[in-house]
Parts: sequence; C-alpha cells; structure tokens
Amino acid sequence: GAHLESVANESAILALRDKSPSIHNRHFKEAVDKVMMCEKLDRKPNDDERYRIAVHETGHALLSELNRPGSVSHITVTNRGKALGYMRAIPEDDLYLYTRDYLEQQIQICVAGAVSEKLILNSQSTGASNDFNEAVKCARQIIVAGLSSLGVIWEEIIPREKYHQEIQDIINEQEQDVEKILSSKLGVLKDVAQLLKDQEYISGSELRGLIGEKESIH
Repeated sequence: GAHLESVANESAILALRDKSPSIHNRHFKEAVDKVMMCEKLDRKPNDDERYRIAVHETGHALLSELNRPGSVSHITVTNRGKALGYMRAIPEDDLYLYTRDYLEQQIQICVAGAVSEKLILNSQSTGASNDFNEAVKCARQIIVAGLSSLGVIWEEIIPREKYHQEIQDIINEQEQDVEKILSSKLGVLKDVAQLLKDQEYISGSELRGLIGEKESIH
C-alpha cells in the first residue's frame, strides 16, 4: 500500500517536471524504478564501465528470455541506489513449490551477467557479487529440499566442507551450461549490449524483437 502511494506521488511529480498535462506510462515506469531502486546516482560510470554494465545486464536478460520467454520487463544502464544497471523481470505468479529445474534456471540467470563479461571482455568484475549471493541461496534451496546429489539430508549435520562443495558443484554446473548457451548467442549478446550502452534502456518487447531478428538470420 505504501509503495503504491509512493509510486503514484512520484509519477505526479515526474509529470509536473515534464510539464505534462497528464501522467503517462513512462512516468509510472520511472516512478516504480525510483521507489524500488532509490534515486539515480550523481556519479556516472565511465565509457568502459558503461559497456561492461551493458554486457552484464544483457547477459541476465538473454538467459531470462531463453529460460522463460516473455519474462523481461526492461533492462537499463541507468544507475540507481547501489545498482549500476539492472534487468527488471515481469512479476511471476506466486509459487509455493519450486522444482530443481526452476531453481537451476534461476541460478543460470544469476550467473549470466558474470559469464557475459568473461566471454566478451575476458574478465569479470565485482558487479556480480550480489548475483552470486542469490545463486548460492538457490543452491542451498536445492540441497535443503533434498533435490541435490546428497539426497534427503538435515542441513545442520552436513559437514561444512561437504556442504560448500555441493553448493559449488551446483553453481559450477550451471555456469558451464550458461557459457555454452551464451557462446552460441555471442552475436545477439554483443548487438544488444552495444545498443543498451548507446540508448540506456531497452524494453522487453524490443529485446524480444532483437532476439527474433538475430535468430531468423541463422
């Protein structure tokens, strides 16, 4: 409720700043981002950083679309709060149960940004730290639910070393799969990343159109 009120207020303020007689969809979208991610940072990344961020976020978006078509709302390299760029996913219906496949797909989306940096820029950055934290959470869910190679276990009695090794194995396997997938999509990955760097924002529908165009060529 409080978030909705904040979004409505921010939308009205943005419309006033634009001297717009009415509140448009773009005002609502920017208001949502502002409320959820905080204000834009004053300091802007340099050109090289901006391209790296674009590559990173494009990786997330491509894997999201490949795993769950129609899932991306938009991607941007506009920095807000602590985020230098981000991919916004379209909210899914609430799930109460997760399969191993679903959690593995989520891990793939998390690590895709770092893998994209590695493939295109031959190095990775600290920008992926939060992504890997999320990937670890998903791997832990797989283990705790008895869906890993350890079988049905009690988390508290697993030797710490064995537990961490299983988490690492789960994430490494998905990371290898993502590298294969993105290696086969380097053309669209580079094209979308460059476009994102140039125009700062790509909508989900525009992204899907770009993927479709590239796929139809081959």
